[in-house]
Amino acid sequence: MKELKKGFMIVLTGVLLCCTTGCWDKNELNELAIGELVGADQDPDTGKQIVYYQIVNPEAVAVQKGGGIKAPVYTYCVQADNISELGTKTANLLPRKLFSDHYQAEIVTERYAQQGMNSLLNFFEKQHNRRSNLYLFITDSPLTDVMMTYLPLERLPGRSLRSIIDIQSQLTGRLSKRVRVKDLVENMESSMLMVIPMISLSGSSPSPSTNRYEQIDANQGNLIFSGGAVFKHDRMIGKLKLNQMNYYFILKGESEVFMESLTIHNRKVGVRAINPKVRRRLEIVSGEPVWTVDISTKLSLVNNEQQEALTLENLKIIEEKFKQQVLQKTTEFYQESIRRGWDLFGLEEKFKYQSGKEWDDMKKRGIGWDKTKIHLSIKSEITDIGQTINPYMGGK
Repeated sequence: MKELKKGFMIVLTGVLLCCTTGCWDKNELNELAIGELVGADQDPDTGKQIVYYQIVNPEAVAVQKGGGIKAPVYTYCVQADNISELGTKTANLLPRKLFSDHYQAEIVTERYAQQGMNSLLNFFEKQHNRRSNLYLFITDSPLTDVMMTYLPLERLPGRSLRSIIDIQSQLTGRLSKRVRVKDLVENMESSMLMVIPMISLSGSSPSPSTNRYEQIDANQGNLIFSGGAVFKHDRMIGKLKLNQMNYYFILKGESEVFMESLTIHNRKVGVRAINPKVRRRLEIVSGEPVWTVDISTKLSLVNNEQQEALTLENLKIIEEKFKQQVLQKTTEFYQESIRRGWDLFGLEEKFKYQSGKEWDDMKKRGIGWDKTKIHLSIKSEITDIGQTINPYMGGK
């Protein structure tokens, strides 16, 4: 009986296996041109679409056993009169089928971003294999130089750019991971602005040869994070400085960490805010719109150059200095954005959906989102002072 049952199960398993389709449509690796990074530009005079594809060289990415250094990526440039023709032009140039599912990042030139990227984004969204979660960057350097340079340490440029996002969001708070293509598309139909990271090529020239891997100077010919591009809908309308980025993301409530450098007793003190909690609400105070932002966080001392002992009184001084400095700089940043007419925090949308007699009366008086004042409160406490309490005094 047991043998009969066992035989039946074997036959049933065989029948079920025959019904499976398997990987009948698979592509061999040597048939694919695996895209790793893409760059886009548009000639403002001719309207020509210019696209750069960085294609992975699998043999070079794998562990090399002698034979010298091979190019980890190859860059192809394709130009077409319109976006629809790019596919045909690309097929004429690439000896393999373009595989875009592994795109890591997309770089767009500043001039293209200022013209408006509506056609590019609409084309991108129509593709079934689109990678809407890839990170988006704007560059103020020539795109040819950016796409024709090899980077040190991390040999795949697209992966290197993704690492910049991850590291900056975790260690400095100057970037958020919500800077993907999908995040820009989500704000296309709203009044809310968005900030996309800007990158620049350091040094006077790119590094198009693998000889750069034999050079010790990693700064020259490298891509560096240089600030933020402010977008309204699909168009770049301005820039944020590098030192403004952390205040933007803390007010957005997207900071994983927040760094601030203080001067206390004429000495530098570095403070890190860990996982700051941000509560935001729009309300009416004395007949005027007020955006209230409450920030609470625990602080960690990452550097303390004071020559004084780290007493409880000294810790209170550091906490108070942190509070006052962040209040001042964040308020100044907010006020500057209002003066420029930049709705960086979605206040116009919030304003639009407020209801009630007070809100109606205020709107009748012509008071809009751009008249909204900010009220900040910061609650912080130092919970980590590092491995040493008091500084070494040496022979003093």
